[in-house]
Amino acid sequence: MFGRRKPTLREAGDEALLDLIYQVKDKWRSAQKTQANVRGLDQTLEMESKIQQAKFEFLYRQARQRKVASDAVSREVASRNALR
Repeated sequence: MFGRRKPTLREAGDEALLDLIYQVKDKWRSAQKTQANVRGLDQTLEMESKIQQAKFEFLYRQARQRKVASDAVSREVASRNALR
């Protein structure tokens, strides 16, 4: 009511972007686990993992551009870059 600030459209978009990043990150992890657990490596499984990784990287770059990246997402990218 009084003294409360209405969330702006940008803030709502930033929250939606972070939610989407977390969803894609979970899908990427599950694709990696599936790829690791399957004996015969199938090209479709490998492609699915790469697609999810590309989606995550794109969304992460968008979040960085908007200066919205959370600590959890930043730690994920930092740990992945350390392994390269």
